[in-house]
Amino acid sequence: MNVKRIITFAFVFAIVALTVGLSSCEKIAPMVPDDTTTMPEMMDEEIPIGLVVSLTGKDAEPYGLPMQRGFELAREEINALGHGNLMFVPADDQSSEEGAIAAVQQLVDQGVPAIVGIAISDYLEDAFPIAQDSGVVAFSSVSTAAGLSSIGDFVFRTGLAVDIVNPSGVMITHEKLGYEKVALIYDAADTYSVSSNGELKKALEASGVEILTEETFQTGDTDFAAQLTNIMSMEPDALFISALSVEMTQVVTQAGALGIQLIVPDLTATEIEDAGDAAEGAIAFSGWTSLSNIPGNQDFIQKYRTKYGIEPEPWAAQSYATLYILANAIANAQSADAAAIRDALAQTMDFPTILGNFSFDPNGEAVYDPIVLRVKDGKLQLFETVAPEMMAKEIPIGVVVPLTGSNAGPYGVSMQYGFELAREEINTQLSDASLTFITEDSQTTIDGAMGAVQKLVDQGLPAIIGFASSAQLEKAYPIAHESDAVVFSSLSAAAGLSSLGDFLFRAGLATDMLIPAGVMATQEKLGYKKAALIYDADDLYSTSSYQEVKAALETNGVEIVGTETFKTGDTDFTAQLTNIMKLEIDALVISGLSAEITGIITQGRAIGIPDTVHFIVPDLSSKEIQEAGDAAEGAIAFIGWSSMADTPGNQAFVQNYQAKYGMVPDAWAAQSYATLHILANAIANAGSADATAIRDALAQTMDFPTVLGNFSFDPNGEAMYDPIVLIAKDGELQAFE
Repeated sequence: MNVKRIITFAFVFAIVALTVGLSSCEKIAPMVPDDTTTMPEMMDEEIPIGLVVSLTGKDAEPYGLPMQRGFELAREEINALGHGNLMFVPADDQSSEEGAIAAVQQLVDQGVPAIVGIAISDYLEDAFPIAQDSGVVAFSSVSTAAGLSSIGDFVFRTGLAVDIVNPSGVMITHEKLGYEKVALIYDAADTYSVSSNGELKKALEASGVEILTEETFQTGDTDFAAQLTNIMSMEPDALFISALSVEMTQVVTQAGALGIQLIVPDLTATEIEDAGDAAEGAIAFSGWTSLSNIPGNQDFIQKYRTKYGIEPEPWAAQSYATLYILANAIANAQSADAAAIRDALAQTMDFPTILGNFSFDPNGEAVYDPIVLRVKDGKLQLFETVAPEMMAKEIPIGVVVPLTGSNAGPYGVSMQYGFELAREEINTQLSDASLTFITEDSQTTIDGAMGAVQKLVDQGLPAIIGFASSAQLEKAYPIAHESDAVVFSSLSAAAGLSSLGDFLFRAGLATDMLIPAGVMATQEKLGYKKAALIYDADDLYSTSSYQEVKAALETNGVEIVGTETFKTGDTDFTAQLTNIMKLEIDALVISGLSAEITGIITQGRAIGIPDTVHFIVPDLSSKEIQEAGDAAEGAIAFIGWSSMADTPGNQAFVQNYQAKYGMVPDAWAAQSYATLHILANAIANAGSADATAIRDALAQTMDFPTVLGNFSFDPNGEAMYDPIVLIAKDGELQAFE
C-alpha cells in the first residue's frame, strides 16, 4: 500500500485535477474545459500548427481520419476557451514515406513552429529529421516503434513506445494465463512491427517463456497460410502478432480459426470489426480505452459521438490528448517560438489527460499507465475484468445480512441491493455457470448471526458474504472456520478481525487503516488542536474506532480534553454533550452505529455546540445526513467509497443502481457490490467451488479493479485501497478539499 496515496487521498486529488489541473508548472490547465475552466493565457494572434495525417491511401481509414477527428475536436475546445487561436496547416502524407517527407518539408518551409500527426513509425523515422534540423517541434500522436524520439530534442511522442507497453503487457498476461510456449509473427518490412516483435521477444525470454518460432511476412501480403501452418505444427500456447492494421486484420482472421490464444499489441475496434468472430478472445496492449473513468474521458467520448456519430478510436483519443499537451506547452512558454515550446513540452509532468496523468521522459517519450484489453462479445474489455471460465454448474453463496432489527434500515437493505445487482451482472457475463444466493437474516443480533452461519455451514456452502456488524462477525466466524468455509465481510471494520483465521476476508477498510489517514488529512487541513471523543462502549466497531482515533490524534499532536461513552440503543445524549459543551474544543469525534450517530449529531447542535467545532464521524453516510438534517452540515466522514469517484465502473454502478432501485447507492451497497465481484473473480481464477481453492485465490487478489478502486488483500485478508475524506455540504457528501 502506498502510504503517500493514503494520506493525500488520491480520489480527492482526482476531483481537484478536473477543475484546476495538476503539474509542476503553475499554469497547467485541466484536460477537459467547462464553463469555469481557464487555460493559461496564450498570445492573441493565430498560432499555426502543422498537421500531417494520412488523408488518402491505405493508412487513411485505420489511422489518418481518426487522428484528424481527434485533433479537430481538441482544437475547437481549446479555441472556445478564448485565450488563443490555434489554426491547422494540414498536409496529406498520402500513406507513404515520400509523402510524409514532402509534407513535413512543406510545413517547415511555411515556418510553422510545431507539427503534429504522423501515425507510421517508418514515416516518422524519415520525415522528422527534417523538422529536427530546422528547429521545429515534431509531435507524433500515434507512432510507437522504440527509440524514435532519440532523433532529436525537438521530437516528442504521445503513444506509448513498444519498449514500455509490450513488456508490461507480457508480464500481466503471462502471470494471468501461464503460457509456456509461444510463436511470433511480424511484418519484417515495417519499422513498428519489427520493433514490437523485438520487444515482445525480450519480454517473453525475461519471463522464461519458450519461443518456438518467429515467422515473418511483408507489408501488402494477404496469404499467411504457410506461416500459420508452420506455427500450428509446433503447438504453441499463444501467438503474438506485430503488424499494421491491414495485415493485422488478415493474420487475425486466418489465425482465429485455429483456436489459439492471439495477443496483438495494437489491436483496435477497427480490426476486431473487420476480423469478426476470429478476433474473439484476442488480447491487446494499449494506452487508452473507452472504458476508462479517467477524468474527462467519458466527456470526450460523448462529444466525439455527438460530433462524428461514431465511437472514438485510440488514435483519435491520442491525437486529442496530443493537442491539449501541445497547447498547454505553448501557453506555459508564452511564445510561439519552437525552441520555447520544445522546452515547455520537455517540462510536462503529470499533466491530466484522457490517457491518464501524462509526462515525458528525458527523450520525449510518453510516460503513463499502459492497459491490457481482451476481446469479449466482439468488444474490447478490460483484461482483468474478463473472468476466466467457471465450472459448468450453479455455485451457491451464503448471504448473512440484517433483514430485521435496528441494522436492517441503515445497513442490511443496502447490502442486499448491492449483492443482488452484482449477482445479476456476473451471471449475465457467465455462459456456463451462475451464482445463487442462500440468504439468512442475522436479525441484528450476535445470536442471530451465529445461527445464520451455522445453517449455511450445515448446507455445505463454500463461501458466505455479508456481516454488517464487527461484533457479530467476531462471534460467528469461528463456526465457519471450523468447517473451512470462506467468510467475506463487506462492511465490518473493527481492527484486526481478519487475524481470526485464514478463511476470513473483508472489503471494508479496517479502522487502523482508515482512521489514521483521515485524521492526518483533516488535522493538516483544519488545524484543530483540542478534541473530545464520544463512542459506543457497547459496540466492538465503535470501541475499535475510538482507539484508533485516540492514537491518531495523539500522534498528530492533538490534545484530547474529554471522552464520553454511551451504550447501543441509547437515545438521550444530553448529559455527555453537556459535558463536552463545557470544554474548549475544535473537534468532536463520534464513533458509533447509525441510529446513535444520528442522535448525537442532532442533539449536539441542538444544545448549542457551535459550527466552529468540527464533527468528525468516520462512518457517516448519506442516511445519517438526511436524518440529521441541517445539524449534519459540515460533518466530516472517513470512508472507502464515494458516488463521485471515477474508479473503474463506478459511474455505471451508480447509474444501474439508481435505475433498479430508484435511489442513489450508499457506501454499504457499493462495498457489497464490490465484494461479490471480488469473490466471483476468485472463484473463476480458482476454477473450483472448493472453499480452500477460493480462499487461496482470494488471498492472491492484487490490484483488482472495483468500484472502490484497485483492490488488494494484505497477508491477513484485510482490504487495501485508497480511503476518502468527505464533508457534508448542502445536505450531501462531497469531496473534502
